Amino acid sequence: MYNVLQTKKVLYVEDDETVRDNIKEILKEFFKKVVDADSGEDAWLKFKKEQLDIAIVDIELPGFNGLELIKKIREVKPDMPIIVVSAYTKTDYLLESVELKLDKYIVKPLTSRKLYELLMKLEKELGETTLIPLPKGATIDIVKSSVFFDDENYSLTYRELKMMQMLADKGAVTYEDLYQLWSEIPTDNAIRSFVKQLRKKLPDGLLKVRSKIGYVLESS
Repeated sequence: MYNVLQTKKVLYVEDDETVRDNIKEILKEFFKKVVDADSGEDAWLKFKKEQLDIAIVDIELPGFNGLELIKKIREVKPDMPIIVVSAYTKTDYLLESVELKLDKYIVKPLTSRKLYELLMKLEKELGETTLIPLPKGATIDIVKSSVFFDDENYSLTYRELKMMQMLADKGAVTYEDLYQLWSEIPTDNAIRSFVKQLRKKLPDGLLKVRSKIGYVLESS
């Protein structure tokens, strides 16, 4: 059932030994490997040694706290899924957690039921495809809103990403489709300018104009 999680390595940080041992045993059933730590410093050292995919972190830790640990992790792996477990529901903690782009915030106690619900959500979210392959060796990353090819990443605007998703789905985008990306019907010059900027972020010849249709992806 948890096919995706079974390929992942998780970092679990909790200073209470009894809680840590109990939760670690449950995590072992779902993950390829569980790396546990009892402090911020211990967790950071192990993070640097291991190729980890997910982190479950308590906020209140000896030494530097969980949020400080997460800031360090974010500097190295900005897109790593991180779940905070804390007895605190204070607004300042919650706001700082939001700023750190955390995936989940769970209030203690971390019961087996809460943990199973969390793991089910993670399995579903990590299993969903966020990469869309395109012709000419290009790939769209929906989560990062970017296009990747020839070892280069190019950030896409919201409108550019939506157009590329439509192209990948249907193979063509009509002018009527494009109109939906604007709040008002754009001028021909606005569309041409938009497409010109988008083409700069794509492989040469990938985006073609098709008379009386709109825009299509070059298939080869």
